[in-house]
Amino acid sequence: MLSSLNQRAALQAKTLMPDGGGGYSENWQTFALIWIGIVPLTPSERFGPDRLETKARHRLRLRRRNDLAVGQRVVVGDRRFAVLGLVDEGPPSPLITLLCEELP
Repeated sequence: MLSSLNQRAALQAKTLMPDGGGGYSENWQTFALIWIGIVPLTPSERFGPDRLETKARHRLRLRRRNDLAVGQRVVVGDRRFAVLGLVDEGPPSPLITLLCEELP
């Protein structure tokens, strides 16, 4: 189970920095380096105006943590994953699952 956590990843959270003009700029800050396992799920397709959009969905497994939230992202090399949901099986489980969408 833990041996399937074979890829090094960075957990990132969005931060807002004042831009000096009364607004904010969005930045991503790494708050942890972890080991994860990636399981691809069936891609979803949506028809938009004049195009077909395909979304690559993945299930990421990692050791249980208390600082995870929807809206964060996971970076593995040059791949980025938006965290859309968390599946927590409770304290007896050493792992937690993140439901993610790969970003372009």
